[in-house]
Amino acid sequence: MKMTKPTDPRYRIDFSRSVYVYRNLHKACWSIKQDGLVKAHAGTVRLSDCEFRVGEKGRLRVIKEKKKNVHAGVVGFIPNDSFAGPSLQACDSITYNPYKYKTFVYKKDEAPIHKAQFVYLGEKGLLAK
Repeated sequence: MKMTKPTDPRYRIDFSRSVYVYRNLHKACWSIKQDGLVKAHAGTVRLSDCEFRVGEKGRLRVIKEKKKNVHAGVVGFIPNDSFAGPSLQACDSITYNPYKYKTFVYKKDEAPIHKAQFVYLGEKGLLAK
């Protein structure tokens, strides 16, 4: 995880509070936001006690303008290092496409997913359990 402004105390992540993580298309990584500030970027992120969020107005703007914008992500807690989580093989693949779905969905059957105990955001996408 690379902090955006490591010397500025406003940009330190408070690990006792939730963060919002979304795909940063310009930097090809995940952006970690808290208190309205992008505090870090990472190639992979693990979260616990998660909720998948899609902003409907942003989704409709993507469909209308055919141009991507930040309107969907995962809210959760960055666990401490002792939290192992489930094995990645035990997790299900998750996807989101604003042109096809109103929510995040399981890749296997396209059933909506709104919450998960564990989410792994990696280079190849999202996995959840």
